[in-house]
Amino acid sequence: METKKENIIDKYLNTRKKKVIAGCVAGVLVIGCAGAIILNTSSSKELVLASDEVKAEFGQRVSTNIADYLDANKSGDVDKIIKDTKEKDNLKYVTVTNKDEQGNVVSKEEKDYPKVGNYEINFTYKKEKQSVKVTVKDTTAPEIKAPDSIDVIQYTDLSTFNFGELLQATDYSDVKDWKIDTSKVDVNTIGTYDLKVTIQDKYKNKASKKLKVNIVQAPEVAEGEVAVTEVVTDENGNKKTVVTKKSSSEVSKNDAVASTSPVSNKGTVNSSSNSSVSKPTTNSGTSKPSGNNTSSSNSSNNSSSSKGDEHKHNYNIPITKTVHHDAVTKVVHHDAVTRQETYTVVDKEAYDEPVYETHVVCKVCGQDFGKGSEASLNAGDHSAITGHSYHSTKVQAGTKHHDAVTHQETKTVVVTPAYDETVVVKQAYDETVTTGYKCLCGATK
Repeated sequence: METKKENIIDKYLNTRKKKVIAGCVAGVLVIGCAGAIILNTSSSKELVLASDEVKAEFGQRVSTNIADYLDANKSGDVDKIIKDTKEKDNLKYVTVTNKDEQGNVVSKEEKDYPKVGNYEINFTYKKEKQSVKVTVKDTTAPEIKAPDSIDVIQYTDLSTFNFGELLQATDYSDVKDWKIDTSKVDVNTIGTYDLKVTIQDKYKNKASKKLKVNIVQAPEVAEGEVAVTEVVTDENGNKKTVVTKKSSSEVSKNDAVASTSPVSNKGTVNSSSNSSVSKPTTNSGTSKPSGNNTSSSNSSNNSSSSKGDEHKHNYNIPITKTVHHDAVTKVVHHDAVTRQETYTVVDKEAYDEPVYETHVVCKVCGQDFGKGSEASLNAGDHSAITGHSYHSTKVQAGTKHHDAVTHQETKTVVVTPAYDETVVVKQAYDETVTTGYKCLCGATK
C-alpha cells in the first residue's frame, strides 16, 4: 500500500517537473524569438534610395540633396534621415570666363552644373552608405541664330567674307569654327542663292541652318571710294548686312570690299566662331573694374591755394597692358592596339590520283571484257566470232582523292596604329597687368 502511494506521488512530482521544464523552455523560446525580432529589426536598412543612377544632359543642375534620392516608402524616419545624412561627391563644375569688349578677362564665374564626365555622390547615415552614379553627357546641338537673308555686293570674294559677324551660336560646350557652304552661290551673277551654315561643338553635336544670299549690284563710287558690304546691328539687336560705299580710309577689317571683276568661289569656307558664340545663362554684360572716384581729389590737388602752392600729383589712374599667355601643352603617346589572328597555310594542294586495273580489251573494236579468267573466255568467244584479236592493257577504273596538307599560323594585326596626341594642359589666356600709375595731369610713375 505504501509502495502504491509512493508511485502516485512520484508520478505527480514527475509531471510537475515536466511542466516546470516545459515552462522554462517556453520562456527561453519567447525570449529567443524576441531577440530574433529585435535583431531582425536592427539589421533592416533605413537609408534606401529610389535610384542609384542619374543621367544628366550637360547644362542641367545635378542635385546632391538626399531628399531628392530617398525612397520615402522604404526608408525609416525620413525627416531624421534627411537631417542627419552626410553627403560627399566628386562633381566638377563648369567655370565660365567673362571678357569685356576688348577681350580682357574681367571675371570668372562657377556655374551650378557639372562638366561632362562620370561622377559619384555618396550618402552616409549612421553606419549605412549609399552611392549614386552620375553620368553627364552633351548630346544637344548648338542653337543657331542667323538672318533669313543677307545682301552681298557682286564680285565679293566669299572666302574672306566675315560670316562670323552675322551668325550667333548658343551652346554649353566649346564649338569649332563655322563651316559655310558657298557652292550654290554665284557671286559673279546678280540673283538669290541658297547658303548653308554649319557649326559643331566639341562633342560632335552639329547644327545647320539655311539662309538666302542676295547678290546685288555695287553702288557707283567716286574716286577714292570703294563699294563694301558692311555688317551692322539694327535697333532690335539683330545683325544684318548693308550695301554701301566708303572712302578707302574708312574701310574697317570687318567690311567686305567688292572687286570690279569676276572672282572664283570655293565650295566651303571657314569663319571664326570666337566672337559669335555664347553660353546659356552666362552673364553677357560687360563687367568693368570698380575704382576710386577721383573727381574731388583731382580738383583739390590740381588747384592752387591763395599762396600759389605747387601742383601735387595724384597717381591713382592705373596704366595697364594685356599680356598673352600661350597654351601649355604636352604630348601623350598612345601605343598601338593589336590583336592576334590565326590563319591556315596550305603546304600541299588537294588532288585526285587516277586508279588503273588490267583488263582484256579487243584491239579492233575496243570492247572491254573486264578482268579475270572469265574476261579472257569472253574475249576468246568474241575473237572466234569476229576474228578480232585482243590483249591485256591498263584501264582507269576510278580516282583516289588526296586532301590538302595544311598547318595553322598566328600573326599580329594592328587595329589602331600608335600615335602621339598633343593635349592642352592649360588654355591660352590674356591677362591685364598693371605696369604703373598716372596722374590726371599726365605725369606717370
